[in-house]
Amino acid sequence: MPKSPFKKATLFILIILAVVALDKSHSNAQGTDFGFASLLPLKSIESVFGPLFPPNGIGDTFRSEFGIGLSTPIFTKIKLKGNGTTYDLLDNSPGDHGGKTEPMIDHQSLDGGPIVYDFFAKFRAWRFAAKADYQIFEARSRRADRGGFFFNTVILSGDADIIQGPWLAAGVRAKFYLTDPYFKFNNLRSTVHPIVDPVSPDFNAAAPWTIGVYGRYVPPEILGFPMHLEAWADFPLKGSPYKSYGASVVFRPQIYRFDLFTRLKMEYTTFNLSSIDSSNNGPWDLELQWILYGAEFGIYF
Repeated sequence: MPKSPFKKATLFILIILAVVALDKSHSNAQGTDFGFASLLPLKSIESVFGPLFPPNGIGDTFRSEFGIGLSTPIFTKIKLKGNGTTYDLLDNSPGDHGGKTEPMIDHQSLDGGPIVYDFFAKFRAWRFAAKADYQIFEARSRRADRGGFFFNTVILSGDADIIQGPWLAAGVRAKFYLTDPYFKFNNLRSTVHPIVDPVSPDFNAAAPWTIGVYGRYVPPEILGFPMHLEAWADFPLKGSPYKSYGASVVFRPQIYRFDLFTRLKMEYTTFNLSSIDSSNNGPWDLELQWILYGAEFGIYF
């Protein structure tokens, strides 16, 4: 008759209970020891990365954020390549008069400082956060037509704090743009080679996905004001290459039950787009660079 496996299991459970009972650590429902401090170096891990478990439960860490942002990207480069020529669409750019770059002035340029609108909602639980943005980004042609660069899209992003201390947090994030950027310019004519017929590029490019890092410094006060500092960097993951670096300062005066905030930010971005198809004298490549200055206004719940 084979031996019953339940005897060994019962003996193993009794040994575990005895070890836990004889452990000299004090029971603490909000701690992360659980009687296994000698087996796992939790204290050492937490000294670097912060508490692994929320002291008062994950429900106590839930927080939401809603707001609107207004910003202006100041373009430093708008170059379109295609049809064997490079066109410079930045207003009053000196260009390259050697025969390869087309300086476009006034009516053959884009608005170099458009207004970008952003509506957002963010939800945080412990070390994780999810955010949804709706962005309206349109740099229109200076002509009275419907041309320009258009990037109106929903943006989904997720954050994960790797380090979460009382004053400092740092982690990784991913951002997913759900709509393809679009570019259109009617009757683009060469100024270096005026006998060449004008072209009308009209194309979509692949929506970008990025992965990045961020940090938050949240002391009780800075110079007597309740505020904190943020910095981030995003790098291309998929789709059109999109790279940005930014920093912000957040003012958060407390009013009644809610916490209002104002975020002043600056961000440097490079964005390279390639046409998905080769129609309209394509393929086309669009190189964009801008420095964005903006402000966000919102409320914490």
